[in-house]
Amino acid sequence: MASLTAYQQQFRRRMKRAIRLRATADRKARGYTRKLMDAIGAGDDAAGVINELNRVYNVDLSTQTILMHSLWENSGQEVLLDKLNQSTPGEEVLLQVMIPDGNGGVALPANGVLD
Repeated sequence: MASLTAYQQQFRRRMKRAIRLRATADRKARGYTRKLMDAIGAGDDAAGVINELNRVYNVDLSTQTILMHSLWENSGQEVLLDKLNQSTPGEEVLLQVMIPDGNGGVALPANGVLD
């Protein structure tokens, strides 16, 4: 097997970095989604307590803040859990990537986004 050209080595290095960044973003999104689900659940618990307070004292306190209401309406726990269950970490693993060989094998100039 022939050794890789500078162009191919550069591509491979940049590709590995890009995949690591994608995996890190996925991990963070999963963690934040779980935390958001917990917050929505805590908001539901608080609403139950406020409902009881309203009943016992015959008052009409709002059970949710505007933010919590928006989160509950648009992305309730079930929706978030469904999104998490529809995907798995690393689901887009690259099994085999053909390393391109262009530019006559010469590495490309530095690139602020890729390097």
